[in-house]
This record gives sequence, structure tokens and C-alpha cells, in this order.
Amino acid sequence: MKRIISGLAVMTVVLGIALMSFGLVGAQDKKLKIIMVSHGGPGNPFWVTVIKGMNDAGATFGVDVQWLSANTDDVTAMPKYLDDAIAAKPDGVGITSPNPDIIKDGVNALVKSGVPVIIFNTNDPNANDPDKRLPALFYIGTSEFISGQSNARAALRAAKAAGTTITGAVCPVQEVGHVGLEDRCAGYADVLTQAGVTVDKITTDNDPNKNASILADYFKSHPTTNAINTLGPTPASAFYLYAKDAGVKPGQIFHTNHDTSAEIFENIKSGLTIQTVDQQPYYQGFGTVEWLFLHVKYGLTPGGDILTGPGYIDASNVDQISQLVKDGYR
Repeated sequence: MKRIISGLAVMTVVLGIALMSFGLVGAQDKKLKIIMVSHGGPGNPFWVTVIKGMNDAGATFGVDVQWLSANTDDVTAMPKYLDDAIAAKPDGVGITSPNPDIIKDGVNALVKSGVPVIIFNTNDPNANDPDKRLPALFYIGTSEFISGQSNARAALRAAKAAGTTITGAVCPVQEVGHVGLEDRCAGYADVLTQAGVTVDKITTDNDPNKNASILADYFKSHPTTNAINTLGPTPASAFYLYAKDAGVKPGQIFHTNHDTSAEIFENIKSGLTIQTVDQQPYYQGFGTVEWLFLHVKYGLTPGGDILTGPGYIDASNVDQISQLVKDGYR
């Protein structure tokens, strides 16, 4: 994993130096316009980091960039923002694909008009089917299924180290129909089911207070459940609210999570959270703009999808990575 990421980082530096050295990024050149359309927005701290990556890449490559999304996570709003992107006549578009059915018409229209599209963060579930896949160049993001598997294995290891077993698990999904979140739960359930553990999937949303109440009701009616896999910073906040109200101590409920926040790191340090999965959101934003720029200007593409994760954050490395999060890069 480290080798892949390091190689991409070196490539970015080398390409940047080459472009500047040969005067290919000049004031005389027409400024490209790149738009990123997402199911998540700045109301979720995860996306703030992606947006920072987009803005930094825009400044690095002299590109006009724009982010289009609802303030908080809303898959159903994507067609509207995609229409806005098409109307703006961009030179390239990055888009998430939590539900390809609602964006396929817009993506097809962009590509037919000669506008290249890169999928970032959430991949097209039909990417390997030539008859159904969206006509995007490639994908920049993590493997959600593997991320879920890793969290399940971490929970099993933690339970064994504590001299106990996992007797039931739950995976709350805050955005119904989001294929990336479903894949996280599927990977989590894949490992635990093979270990003989029943995994429930429940529907929540992105309101931490409301979700804390849902979790309280769930754990009250499922007293043997002692593992939970939350799917982002906001759902993690809901678990922490529930845990505080219920007096949950480290080792009573084996909590794993996806993505990062200062709150999550504090709970890793306290032992309430075992690990969280890092998909390097900054690089998803930066890399999407970078590769659209390189493709539009010079016809360049990588040899395949670019995986930005999964990486894993636990008690062994949380201090190092938490500083990068404070700086807006992780």
C-alpha cells in the first residue's frame, strides 16, 4: 500500500516539475475549467479534505475548479448538480458514483460532447461490465469491500485479545442506495459471517443525535450485540453520543469505522474505537483534478484505476496521522 501511494506522490512531483520546467503551464494558456460533482459536501468533515485537495490542485496546475454538491450527503441531489456542471461547459468532470442509474444520462452526455470524466471516491459498481459501465476514464479511490473486511478482522483480533468473542454485530447505513457504503457493510459481514457472527444492517441518516437514539433502541433490543462498524465521521459521532449516554467502556462494544476526524482519533487513543480506515481523501480531490488536467492538455492516462486506500489507523499510528488531519491533508 505504502509503495503504491509513494509512487504516485513521486510521479506527481516529477510531472509538476516537468510541466513547469518546459513552460507548459503558462499564463498565456487558456485556463481549463474542471468541475467535481459529489454526493457529499462541506457539511461533512470528510469532504472538506477532498475539496482542499481539489483547490490545491487547481492552484498547482492553474485550473479553475468548482465543487457542486449539497451541503451534507445527498445522493438524490446529484442529477441537479450534474445538470449544472453540463451547463457550465467544463473541460473535465470528476464525479462520485454511489448510484450510477441517476447519473448515467448526464455522464453519457458529457462524454459524447467530448468532456472526459473521472469517477472518484465511490466507484461504478458496473465498472467491469462493458455493457453497463459508465464511460469514465478510470477510478480514483479506495476498495470499500476490502476496507470492511479489514475492520471485521480488527474487531475479531481485539475481541480475542480481550479474552472474549463477538456475539453479534451491526452495520448502520446512513445513505440508502449508496453502493460504496453497502460494499463496506458487505466486506464487514463477509468476514464476520464466516466466523459465525450474525451481522445486522440498519438504516440511519446523517443526524448524529437522531442516530444516537436509533442506536440506543437497537442495542436495547439486541443486548448480545457487541460490535459495530460505522461508515463515516458523522455516524461515528452518533456512536460516541450513544456510548457516552449508555456508559459504554472500551472493550464492551468493539467499534470500527471508516474515514477520519479529530473526534475519531481521540476515541482511538481512549480505546473506544479499535481502528478506522483511511482512504486518503485529499489525494482523491487532488488526483482527480491533476489527471483531468494531464488528460485534457496532453492526452495522458494511467494504466488503470488509482487506489488511494485502504490504509488503517489504530493506536500504533494515530498520533502521526492526526497531525496531518489537523493540517487538512488526511
